[in-house]
Amino acid sequence: MVLDLAPDYVTLVSATPGTGWAMQVWKTDSWLRVEFTKGTDKVSVICTWHDGAPRVDVGNY
Repeated sequence: MVLDLAPDYVTLVSATPGTGWAMQVWKTDSWLRVEFTKGTDKVSVICTWHDGAPRVDVGNY
């Protein structure tokens, strides 16, 4: 997954899920979430920039 991080926005450049994985993307004016799912497995990448420079968190949210 490739993100373009700027001081006041984030853009998803590309993301390619692995075999058998699905991907969904949500974006607002202050955050971006990319979620990968396969069966009951789930991994999310969340980037926020509403209260400062962009911050990226990865986990099972």
